[in-house]
Amino acid sequence: MRTLKEHRYHRSLDEFLMRCDQEPVMLKWIRGNFGRILEMLPTTSPDETIRFIGVGCGNGIMDVEMLKMATKHFRHLHNIGIDPNHEALAGFKDRVRKEPAMNKVNIEWILGTAERFNCGSGLAMRKDTPKSHLIHMLHMLYHVKSMEGAIQKYYNMLLDGGVLLITLASRVNNQLYNTFKKFETLQSNQTKSSQVERNDKRYSDDVITVLDKLDFHYTMESVEYRLDISGCLEKEMTEGGKLLLDFVCLTNAARSYETLSEENQRTLIECLKDSCSSTDDGKNHVKLSFDIITVVKPSCGAEKQANGVK
Repeated sequence: MRTLKEHRYHRSLDEFLMRCDQEPVMLKWIRGNFGRILEMLPTTSPDETIRFIGVGCGNGIMDVEMLKMATKHFRHLHNIGIDPNHEALAGFKDRVRKEPAMNKVNIEWILGTAERFNCGSGLAMRKDTPKSHLIHMLHMLYHVKSMEGAIQKYYNMLLDGGVLLITLASRVNNQLYNTFKKFETLQSNQTKSSQVERNDKRYSDDVITVLDKLDFHYTMESVEYRLDISGCLEKEMTEGGKLLLDFVCLTNAARSYETLSEENQRTLIECLKDSCSSTDDGKNHVKLSFDIITVVKPSCGAEKQANGVK
């Protein structure tokens, strides 16, 4: 994969989030459904400390929304936020300072990757560290070296009856995925060094394959959202359009837009034009989707019963 420099990658990600309604759609889902998940969590007494971990928490926009709801259900909350981007964690901390309900939550921030925390850094290295009631991995399994390893190890950090919440892009109802599949077939014959790599991005069905292999219990719900690609289609492309193209190319074609040949750049733009829909305000959108996967770790009693042990 031909990656962007870290600063430009984060700028391109910010542009993507600004041009789509993924975050508002996810927040709406949390407000409508997270209460049900809170009711599922294993608790033994009203004074128990309920423990959350946000893996790849970013700026904490989803974490804070979930924790706000949790403060209405539980007296004592402890949250760990893990992310390798110090600017994102700074944004999380600022968000917490501005939200009065967060005064009720004990929050720790870990600067590092999911693998480092998972393999024994920080709190994870202490033998007496309590297991968690809820762990969420929202749109972050693209970045781990081993998706199966990450899912297995964080699942092991759950209490019996705990919940692992995963979100990841879906191939279904995903016009960008279809666009890049078409793009792969329309590339001009080029030298091997210039050829665009195939889409090796991870999708929700890859998660399902892992969960089935591990025999984990889960449910899945698909959610649709839209991305405004108008800036990518203008004759004089804006810097925002270039950033957005860099992000969608990097995540769907394993290289940035600027590294494509001029012919392949033109081919990609034509593919995007064919895929998008125009709205009354003159904007051009593509439809995307992601899946929300809820994994529940059975209690010991349930496991024994399933195995015929009473």
